[in-house]
Order: sequence, then C-alpha cells, then structure tokens
Amino acid sequence: MPKHLIFILVAVLASFLGFGQDNSTLIKGKVSSTKNDVSNVLIVNLNSKKSTITDSLGIFSIEVKLKDSVRITAVQYLPKEIVISESHINSSLITIQLIDNIIDLNEVTVTPYNLTGEIDRDIDRLHIEPTVTSYSLGLQNADVTKMTQSERLLQEADRGKYVSLQTIEDFGKLNEIFSYAAISVKVNTHKIMNKVSGRTKSLEEMVERDQNMNLEKEIIYKFSKQTIAENFDIPESNVNGFLTYCLSQPDFNALSDSGNMAEIWAYLETKSVEFKSTDISNE
Repeated sequence: MPKHLIFILVAVLASFLGFGQDNSTLIKGKVSSTKNDVSNVLIVNLNSKKSTITDSLGIFSIEVKLKDSVRITAVQYLPKEIVISESHINSSLITIQLIDNIIDLNEVTVTPYNLTGEIDRDIDRLHIEPTVTSYSLGLQNADVTKMTQSERLLQEADRGKYVSLQTIEDFGKLNEIFSYAAISVKVNTHKIMNKVSGRTKSLEEMVERDQNMNLEKEIIYKFSKQTIAENFDIPESNVNGFLTYCLSQPDFNALSDSGNMAEIWAYLETKSVEFKSTDISNE
C-alpha cells in the first residue's frame, strides 16, 4: 500500500478515536441508603460542572466521560466521590451506597433525669406518654394544614365578595312574618377599605415572605450552605444573600409552588451567574 494512503488511514483512525473519546455518555444510577431518604441527593460531575438531583426513588442520570470524577452530596450523608470507569459506562444501572451522616454523642449524665445521650435507653427511663394530638384522637379536619398568622390575617382582611345580594334570610324573621321578600345589595366595606388602604397587599407580601423563608430553610436543609457555596463558587458567607436574591425574582414564584427540588437547583445554578455579576455578591 502506498505510504501516503497509510498516512491518510492513520490520520482518519486517529481523528475517529479522538472524536470517540470526546463524546460523553449518559449513565443511569441509583443512590441507596438503609435509613435516610434518597430523594433530592445532589450529583455533580466535577469535570464538566454539570449536576442533577435524584428522584423520589434515588434514580438519576448524568453525562460523563471516562475518568470523570462525580461527587454525591446531601446533608444526611457523608459526601462520596467516584471516578468513572469503563464498568460504570458499560453498566445499565450503577448503584451507589451512601453512609449516613450520624453524629455520635459521648455518654453523659444530665440531672434530674440521668440521661445518657442514647435515645432508646433514655425514652424508657423517662416513661414519656404518647403525645395527644387532634390527629391521634381522630378529630375531624385533623389533617388540615395549620395556617400561619399572616395567612389568617389575610383571610380576615380579604374575606367575602365586594358586592353581594341580601335576601329575606339576611333580614331575619320579621319580613317572613309579614310575608314579603326583600332583596337589596350588600357592600363589603371591610374588604374594600383593606384593599384601598393597601392592607391587603401588605398582608399578601407578608404571606409571600413567610413562604420564601420556609423554602430557603428547606433548600439549606437539603443541600447545606457548604454544598451551595462549593458548586456555585460563592463564598459561604454570601449564601444567604444569594438565596434572598433568588427568592426575590419574579419568575421564582411559579417555580417554588411546584416544590420540585431538581428544577429549583437548576434555577439556582443559573441565577448564581447573575448574582456573581452584581454588586450584592461583593458586600
């Protein structure tokens, strides 16, 4: 075979092999644990900086290349890193067993109950009776979510319709005795005054702030400030400011209502770029 043809063949094969090495592969995995919840565990490809979150069953998919490092983190687990090998790429489903993050307490004695720090032993010592709740008693509407103070105030301020019709029932039995029906228009001055004075709007904003604060606590509980800081390259001291920045965005409300942590994480990742370009991140 002519030398120039051999050279061309070698060049083509080299480029083909190089192209194949650059291609990433979508692998599927499952996080497992003997005790803790496996949903919303953060999976990060440290090389490509791509990330994803496990579903309710601990299943995830992420693009990787050979020898990429993948980190698995969650507050309830000790962090773990794996290096992608050929066996990972060729496997239909890789299983990752995480170790629960348990803080062991030294044995102590606390008076007057002589507690040891071991929950199973201390419960027997204290003889604690089961907590009596409306749910344990089987009362009606026991499973209804308790409203916050701001939600109750908003409901009181914005209750009813602005205008409604009054019938004989609203006038009592007097008109019924005289056997005639009276119909009139009833104006809800309480609701109108709250709307005009701005009290209703103020209470709506208060309810929204409460919801945002609860969501911020949930995000920190799920991922921890350290995880957010490391993955988004934001100083840990600025994480609270970053979350406040995200929660104040108009397009975050619809996202927060869904409660989908995977979508929320992807949103935070996008907003982290905007946040770092603002003056707020330098404060």
